[in-house]
Amino acid sequence: MIKRAALTPWLALSGGALFPLALAPFYWWPVGLLSLGLLYLTLQSANNTRRAFLISWCYAFGQFGAGVSWIYVSVHDHGGTPAFLAVPLVGVFAAFLALIPASWFALRQRLCGQHLSVITFASFWLLQEWCRSWFLTGFPWLFAGDAHLNTWLSGWAPVSGAYSISVILALTAAGIIAFMQTRRWVALLPLLLWPAGEALRATDWTDRTGEITVGIVQGNVEQERKWLTEEIFPTMERYQSDSEALFGTDLILWPETAITMLYQRYEPYMNRFARQARAAGSTIVTGIPFRWPQGTELAGEYHNSIVAFGDGEGLYHKQRLVPFGEYIPLERAIRGLIPFFDLPMSSFLSGDSEQAPLRVNLHGEEQRSARIMPYICYEIAYPDLVLRGAKEAGLLVTISNDAWFGDSLGPKQHMALAQMRALETGRWVLRSTNTGISALVDHRGRIVERAPVAIRTHFTGTAELRSGNTLYMQLGVIPLLCLMTAPLILAGYRQRKGTA
Repeated sequence: MIKRAALTPWLALSGGALFPLALAPFYWWPVGLLSLGLLYLTLQSANNTRRAFLISWCYAFGQFGAGVSWIYVSVHDHGGTPAFLAVPLVGVFAAFLALIPASWFALRQRLCGQHLSVITFASFWLLQEWCRSWFLTGFPWLFAGDAHLNTWLSGWAPVSGAYSISVILALTAAGIIAFMQTRRWVALLPLLLWPAGEALRATDWTDRTGEITVGIVQGNVEQERKWLTEEIFPTMERYQSDSEALFGTDLILWPETAITMLYQRYEPYMNRFARQARAAGSTIVTGIPFRWPQGTELAGEYHNSIVAFGDGEGLYHKQRLVPFGEYIPLERAIRGLIPFFDLPMSSFLSGDSEQAPLRVNLHGEEQRSARIMPYICYEIAYPDLVLRGAKEAGLLVTISNDAWFGDSLGPKQHMALAQMRALETGRWVLRSTNTGISALVDHRGRIVERAPVAIRTHFTGTAELRSGNTLYMQLGVIPLLCLMTAPLILAGYRQRKGTA
């Protein structure tokens, strides 16, 4: 007969594998509560630090193994890595990510044991999500709170971000299990935070200051051909000709590296097209690789960048780079081992943390300009980065090339993260990608306009410019961290007293 202790890690693994069903595109948020409840329940059987580490690692391995399985598409389909290597590579990535929550929950067992277990469970869930947002450049993906763009709990996003929703979910899931075990009604107090979130949804945290007409061009260039030399000028012509149909729109957004030649080489063509766009009253914003010229301090270094031209201006260099996609950790040691480590444009330099927004001239009743804060690819997943830049801007734009991940979970999860950032900052977000999902999102995280996926297309719309700061923008995550870690002192004291 199989012992219960032997089944517990497998139960935790299964609970973790259920977790992504709560997120985009499914949004089966009750499954998220079930998943968190299984983690809480299985951790109750841990009587030492090693056991807590094993259980939480198994849970997190299931969570990341299922939740970021879309990486296989980029490694195998577009990276040229054979399936027999691509599968274990994704597994290694998930196993590494799982070390972060496992370490935190092992620390919970050591410091707190089962004292104040409902609160400490939520506290350490918050700590591991927060740690993942910055550790080794960060991977702020698969947060529990991201499942609740459209539920009562969404009202908490402008207060303390998706983090606060994650805390409420952890408290709720653990509280329900505790109530079922003890029949103590106090364990259900976290349920009161749900209608409170619904009440908060009525609050407008930012003010409308004007409007801007916007458009996107979705080129739908095949990923396999995107970087071929013979595709450079056809791709450039595709974006320029499609944009001419949108002339007169204040802002026209192209995707990440829409132009597959260096900024310096594209500049003569850009200047000619800029004159046309300026005459039409339009600003073009595009992703493009940038190389520092000879004679500069960083001569020869590359950036993944955004440039605004036409009836506006600005240059932005991406700050948060994707490991292996945009830079290679331990590059000298692993370059050339497999094709995935030699992808085009995988040696970028990160941009400065203090970069000015782009400027776009408006052509309404008043001649004025708007400040636009850009983010490239998965930069939109970083709450701290987006909060900082949003304070200086009336509109956020984000560009990506999710063709790397095909029709997998990745692009849907990525789109949902852009929606959460809109909700947290009270700003509209315009998103343009190569193959989709391209969309316009309002300040409450709702999609207003959306282009069909995997076709060459464009759309136009009108976005609000907004000013002011949400409470989350003003205070960040620190107050929530302090609130949730304070009870750990009492739990730690009880643990020490009990083991003395």
